[in-house]
Amino acid sequence: MKRKRVTEAQGAEMLKLRADGLTYQAIAAKIGFCLATVRRHLNEKAVQNHAKYYRTHKKQVAESRAKYQRAHKDEIAKYKADYYKTHKVQEIEYAASYSQVHKDEKAKYNANYHKTHRKERSLYAAKRGQIHKKKIAKRKARYYRKHKVQFMVRNAQRRALKHKATIGATSAQLVEIAEIYRCAKEAPRVRCYLCGKLIPKGRRQVDHIVPLSKGGLHRPSNLAVACDICNLKKNDKFPMEIGLLL
Repeated sequence: MKRKRVTEAQGAEMLKLRADGLTYQAIAAKIGFCLATVRRHLNEKAVQNHAKYYRTHKKQVAESRAKYQRAHKDEIAKYKADYYKTHKVQEIEYAASYSQVHKDEKAKYNANYHKTHRKERSLYAAKRGQIHKKKIAKRKARYYRKHKVQFMVRNAQRRALKHKATIGATSAQLVEIAEIYRCAKEAPRVRCYLCGKLIPKGRRQVDHIVPLSKGGLHRPSNLAVACDICNLKKNDKFPMEIGLLL
């Protein structure tokens, strides 16, 4: 069973109750911890004995825990789920603080685990993907809608890198490029630079006027907003090649 963590407030209350003359068992019943936890928290000698016993009986303790977990698998899973529901904020805060303190050890452990369990992880990921297929698809769709501008910018930069079109771009130009993509998504009124019609939201695309495949650069001066129909017609052509004028 998962041992509950003793907070500072609970620890102070234990000390106060002990000073008032309560036994360890009475304190455990009053606060809601097991007797062993109260004893370890209040009795320094018990802590030392526990640590000493663990060092000298490490293998037996590990075997005993594994045996208990196998015998009470469903009960432990239910307890963990119930505990997480009622202590969600504390668990998240603890996990974040632990990750910060043990960042290097955790990264090393994860890297080693991934190397030695690569096949199992791949099988688990594939199995989980099949079981939660619809849930994962919905989550991806929500994430894409929320971060659509970032996806558009990243995809454009990837294409530009492929054609070496970002070489020499300044940080100011990259900021301006990101703003063009943001306006394409969020601006209330945008006209297609090819046909001149107002483009409704959801049908706007940022186009490279001079195509990347024909030497165009990924620069603000070479970017313009087009409707999806015109952009599809234009593809990797120059605007004048399809009979549309700027």
